Amino acid sequence: NAGSKETKYEGNEVMVYEGDEMVGEYGNVRVKGRGNGTWAQEKKPYQIKFDRKVDMFGMGKAKKWVLLANATDGTSIRNELAFNLEKLLNMDYPMSGTFVELYFDDSYIGLYYLTHNVEIDKYVVRLRNNFGVLMELDNLYWKNERYVVSYNGDRLVLKDLVKGELSEKAMQLFLERYLQLEKAISEKDFIKIESIIDVDSFAKYFLLSEISVNPDAYWTSFYMYMDGEEDKIHAGPGWDFDMAFCNRRWYNWLGERFYSPKEIMIRKHEVMTEDEYEEKGLGDWASSGDAISSILFDLMDVPSFSERVKDIFLERLSGKKDELVSAILLRLEDINEAKRADEDTWGEPDENELEDMLDWFNQRYDFLEEYFGGRVITSGG
Repeated sequence: NAGSKETKYEGNEVMVYEGDEMVGEYGNVRVKGRGNGTWAQEKKPYQIKFDRKVDMFGMGKAKKWVLLANATDGTSIRNELAFNLEKLLNMDYPMSGTFVELYFDDSYIGLYYLTHNVEIDKYVVRLRNNFGVLMELDNLYWKNERYVVSYNGDRLVLKDLVKGELSEKAMQLFLERYLQLEKAISEKDFIKIESIIDVDSFAKYFLLSEISVNPDAYWTSFYMYMDGEEDKIHAGPGWDFDMAFCNRRWYNWLGERFYSPKEIMIRKHEVMTEDEYEEKGLGDWASSGDAISSILFDLMDVPSFSERVKDIFLERLSGKKDELVSAILLRLEDINEAKRADEDTWGEPDENELEDMLDWFNQRYDFLEEYFGGRVITSGG
């Protein structure tokens, strides 16, 4: 916890329980830290890697698993809500997770959210072509990664490959396709855009990001993949929502213009000036010239794309607000005891945080229903 997140600790033993019953015991497990801003929190997130693929709680076999601390999310439920939205949107590879309580040498660590690592794998992103590649648009933390740069300054970071030895060629193929996309968008050539990207995946990713007003969506943790040179670019899976859904830690930093329920980023981000970044103590962490990617906003300026966004909202999401809220309230009931234990260890969040988040989500959803011409169903928080 006091060192680098990249330090790998080998030879650990992991025991998995459901209630009082041990359902798995594994040796030779590697443990390391993970995350960027989240690694700076007192309650740390971790990655565990087994020496063989393991099915954790029915989520499908994988070697790598992530333990999200949700340290900046006083509700603990924001990632779960976003993953439920991914499923409602019928995204190709929606993420899933389950809540667990973590112990280390019998010492209680806290409530964590266990989920797959975002990677190329059977139960995460299934790619088969030798040039299959998973990339991340990351305009914040790209400096220590392998990356390529687009015409508009987007840093496209290599995250995973089908064939590691073909990395340079796979990255170049992806970049060429991305540059074609930027050109086609600038010319508002939707026929060309359709030949380059899976339009529905980008429309769904935009909706996921807009409903949640996810501050990370337009500058980091924006995953895309391409399964070889004959494939299109696909957006997803969605990831990293602990600061979304009107998390006031972010709200208080950026200001109300980003978090009013009746704001929609279709009108484009107001990028902060260099002085504002300095005033907020960010330094080199972000700079006004290249931090926020405009790729999704520019796509929304193409009428046929924005019309598809509207159609998908009406097809997949209209009238589903109460279903989403009910699901997370039930989930909160399930973890209530564990959440209290976590708060005893790490401190209680703002007592109004959950109520504020649900109230904001209700208003946000109703506004988008009205904006896209859907069904406005008014309900309590």
